[in-house]
Amino acid sequence: MERCYDKEVIDRCLARTKHGPELEELKDCLFVAEYGKGELLTSPFQSENLFQIVIDGTLNSYFIMDDGSVYSLADGQKDYLICEMEIFKYGPGNVYAEASDNLTCLAISIGQCRTRMLDSCCFLRLLCESLTGKIEAMTTLDAAPASLSQRVLTYMKFKCAGKELKGLQQAAFHLNCSSRQLQRILNRYETEGIVEKTGKGAYRLISSEYGMMQDDKMRQ
Repeated sequence: MERCYDKEVIDRCLARTKHGPELEELKDCLFVAEYGKGELLTSPFQSENLFQIVIDGTLNSYFIMDDGSVYSLADGQKDYLICEMEIFKYGPGNVYAEASDNLTCLAISIGQCRTRMLDSCCFLRLLCESLTGKIEAMTTLDAAPASLSQRVLTYMKFKCAGKELKGLQQAAFHLNCSSRQLQRILNRYETEGIVEKTGKGAYRLISSEYGMMQDDKMRQ
């Protein structure tokens, strides 16, 4: 991510979003955040939470269960809001947001400007409208269909520290499969150079090519 604090650039972005009036009281808190394709805007591992509004480009937001099942939440486009919930609670959220292409957003540091945001009635109304729409959409969510092989990759990338699976029995429990099934998949991935064995019952994901959002099969 690259940040821009140039006031003229910020003003141009404000003129391009329908949410400009709601941001007027927070104008001095704004900066422009730019992302390349595949960059994460939000994840449970990030230390800084940013409230963001999409100005250009698109993003995918999704939630990952402990068994590797993927819940696609939205394909965010112009004027889409990110990290509304984090304004009301401390700590990272559980949603991933990933740039589908080059992406430009208006952003505010939640940690630095939380009180200012909560004191703005216009801004709070914007948050309520956005969250209401997202809650309505979530009531019809289904997990994206994925094979066990795909879920193993997702589990290793997003649920294992350092992308390293340790302990076949525990991992098999989370993935709803047998240890024997999991071992066969890991053996195949090791042969294909996707994972490497680091110890007894331990494997590390080493090929980013097979990342969750890069695997077209997992979009289907």
